[in-house]
Amino acid sequence: MEILNKMYWRDLVFMLLQNEIPQNIEVDFNDEKIGFSQAALLNQHNFRVPEKLIEYADDDIDFSDDPDITDEDFRSGKLSWSVRANFNLEPEIALWIKKEKIELNTLIPQLMKNFYETLKQLKKNAAL
Repeated sequence: MEILNKMYWRDLVFMLLQNEIPQNIEVDFNDEKIGFSQAALLNQHNFRVPEKLIEYADDDIDFSDDPDITDEDFRSGKLSWSVRANFNLEPEIALWIKKEKIELNTLIPQLMKNFYETLKQLKKNAAL
């Protein structure tokens, strides 16, 4: 396929908005920043915009189909907290975990739950 001519990206966007789709052209981006919606239009018609030229503006993001997160989402279990933790283990314990193939991502949440439930019981019994 032979490239017939070079076209400035703004002119190409204007043409695409008029439902005119030119063929066999090379797009001249002129190293200019291009708004996300214009870049999406160009990419939709297979005129690839280099990622470094795409300008993203938070104000242009449509969140209308993205509901707010509520406390009820956590109470119901729809969402849950995820915590990453780094801590040092004594070498003997680290070897034991490896030898026994203990899955820490399963063990630690269960230990935390058991610890929490135990503390609740202790407080409840101390109040009696």
